[in-house]
Amino acid sequence: MASVFSEVIRHFTNYFADSFYPVLFLIALLLIFFHPGAKKEQAALCGSNLLFLAIIFCPLTAYVVIQMIDSLVYWRMFWLLSLPVALAFAFVHLIHGFSRKTLRALSAVLASAAIVCSGQFIFTGETFSVRANNFKIPTEAIYVAESISTHAQEEGVENPKAVVPIALCSYIRQYDASIRLAYGRNMVKGEVTQTKLYAEINSEAPRAKRLARLARKAECTYIVLPASLSLDKKLAKHSFIKITEAGGYAIYFDSESA
Repeated sequence: MASVFSEVIRHFTNYFADSFYPVLFLIALLLIFFHPGAKKEQAALCGSNLLFLAIIFCPLTAYVVIQMIDSLVYWRMFWLLSLPVALAFAFVHLIHGFSRKTLRALSAVLASAAIVCSGQFIFTGETFSVRANNFKIPTEAIYVAESISTHAQEEGVENPKAVVPIALCSYIRQYDASIRLAYGRNMVKGEVTQTKLYAEINSEAPRAKRLARLARKAECTYIVLPASLSLDKKLAKHSFIKITEAGGYAIYFDSESA
């Protein structure tokens, strides 16, 4: 159970990063708890949040939840905390607790500054960039999806299915849902064939023979790989013929399925 608790702490640290929101949240809950005119809010905000915190940090319940949703996404449990509502309610009541307008204005400024300064400025080049297209997805994903779709129409391939590197997976699904994919954007657990295929195509050096065999077993008519890998001849030996390059990716078609 000690390892489970350590995992919870790790998710807590990653979720709140270097912000002071946990401290503000605790202050807000204390203000609500000791506010004489907030009986309903004490139960709705203090009671519910304390219950969720107990569930989140208790190693026993954390272990059960991790088994159900997987450890990778346990941080989503912190969505259960009504942090914004608690902060808003507590600070508004704190501000209105002052009778003088100057004190109200000062407390509003201080409360706002505390919220703003507790986090980090996110509108930077590291988190935002100029959109490359109206779909707001990588352009190379659009090129790959359109190439597969066009080829499928020309060759009469119904319900084309492709196996692509994880970097393209979710974007192709957004752009053209008619192109079926071998796995979703987060292949953690799945069928044996899917898991092996995922591991092979996303490895640094995919093996052509194994990749072709697994792709065919998963009923994939297309394989998409970075063009820099130069697997044209090796895949051609296993009947996956290169049809084009798009956005830095090579697209291969299973000629045996024609």
